[in-house]
Amino acid sequence: MTDSNQYIELEPDEIELDQDDEFYWRQCHPTYLDGGVPSVQMFCESTGDNGKISGARSLKATAQLAYEERMQRGGQTAGTWGVTVAEITTAGTRAVDDSATGSTLPTGHTYVDYRHLDTKPSLRAVRSMLHQAAVARPRQWPPIE
Repeated sequence: MTDSNQYIELEPDEIELDQDDEFYWRQCHPTYLDGGVPSVQMFCESTGDNGKISGARSLKATAQLAYEERMQRGGQTAGTWGVTVAEITTAGTRAVDDSATGSTLPTGHTYVDYRHLDTKPSLRAVRSMLHQAAVARPRQWPPIE
């Protein structure tokens, strides 16, 4: 894994999250569920992510709002799961609020930064740690009945 000093420099309107107990909300595509539990694919890159895994920050958006905005934009989601900034840091990366960089971004748009991970094993390790943290708590929205 590349060390955090090797992060790519942030853009002028980007802010690294630094409150350990703040949540990063991640949507899970329905095809990534196995018995109602997200697979590690929930933390894999999609085409066009460029090492920036999209989500939202809890300081600016609730888990419900993140879910609803995803649906309103025509996306599919089985729900919102969360990991804390501390868990992201422990996994070996950072969360970055880039919501001020574009008016078309969802409320509180934030990404988990994979751009500094220079090997497949380091990328897999980070994904795995984020996945484990997310599934260690219940889905945050919609509520589990």
